[in-house]
Amino acid sequence: MLDVNRLRVFRSVVASGSVSAAATRLGYTPSAVSQHISALQRETGLTLFEKSGRGIVPTAHGRELASRSEELMSSLQKLDVMVDDLRAGRTGRLTVGTFASAGEWWLPSVATTVVQEFPDTQLIIELTDPPTTAQPPDIDIRTENPAEEPTVPTGFTRCEITTEPYVLLLHRDHPLADREQVAAAELADELWIRDDIAESTCSRITKTAWRSAGFTPKSIIQAADHHGAIAFVAAGLGVCVMPRLAAATIPDQVRRLALVDPTPERRIAAYVHDSARSHPATARIVDLIRTAAAAPLPADQPA
Repeated sequence: MLDVNRLRVFRSVVASGSVSAAATRLGYTPSAVSQHISALQRETGLTLFEKSGRGIVPTAHGRELASRSEELMSSLQKLDVMVDDLRAGRTGRLTVGTFASAGEWWLPSVATTVVQEFPDTQLIIELTDPPTTAQPPDIDIRTENPAEEPTVPTGFTRCEITTEPYVLLLHRDHPLADREQVAAAELADELWIRDDIAESTCSRITKTAWRSAGFTPKSIIQAADHHGAIAFVAAGLGVCVMPRLAAATIPDQVRRLALVDPTPERRIAAYVHDSARSHPATARIVDLIRTAAAAPLPADQPA
């Protein structure tokens, strides 16, 4: 079996790009780092680095080992965290990754219930859309394109939550503002405000809708998020489409209409890491997310 500490040192050299940088990062001397690398090469029987100019770079074998050991090191990190939790008297911690609008509308009620029912569990909620290269959360709430087959990473179980439509936002003085619904093709000449990231799941969903309607939107503003996009619509600078959840609350200057022919939709699912499935709070969290997703939004509730 490979020595885990040597593997950790090796990965640090790959990530930092040099022995000296890895030594600084780990609190070792460069000589100690070099000794660990030499020992790992003897242990594996592989050449893991080769000279490049005045430094070193990983070989093909080295790159493969670094890539394949990612899941192992992530699991070991989770194990370290679990031991710390047990030592502190906690039954464990759970991280929930989310996108912005779900974090705004669903997670507060979910967290309130979890804290009450599982007081010894530390619940950590983090924004994971757009995704980061950090350690994946135990439960990750993700947006999916219904036209694409879900890709379930190794070590995760997918739990479908809901499907929701996109809606059209425009200024209250817009000629279409008094309508209940608008066909996508009627928007071909509008100026558009975008709140999605290029080549994201949401952008692929809307691009498919616009192709089906026979036009390419004339985008004039790329907002930082859905709140920014709504503010630009309120200023009368253009129209925007976004998921219904993101448009749950809008100012008086903005109208929200149904978009048809076609109606873009996004699918939402929770991805549960295998290491978290045995935690008693995990299934409860997924159920609570489903309940929150099924609840009426403020604007949908009767006056």
